Amino acid sequence: MTISYEKFHLKEVINASGKMTILGVSKVSEAVLAAQRFGGEHFFEMSELSVQTGAFLAKLLKVEDAQIVSSASAGIAQSVAALIGKGS
Repeated sequence: MTISYEKFHLKEVINASGKMTILGVSKVSEAVLAAQRFGGEHFFEMSELSVQTGAFLAKLLKVEDAQIVSSASAGIAQSVAALIGKGS
């Protein structure tokens, strides 16, 4: 996708350093792109989407509960908040 590179005057690079580097994170699969497209083209009650996706992942992972977050730091912040709140 050279349009963005040209628009923002960026050079295209190859990330040979691993998954999470200064160059960004991993590329996403076609299935992920399709799911992102679906999400971007439809409306959801966000609180219910959060509950239902958490329940789906919890069942898949065979754990008590799960929560999708936007990044590792967001996950850490929510984990610390959960410990401080102790379920309240």
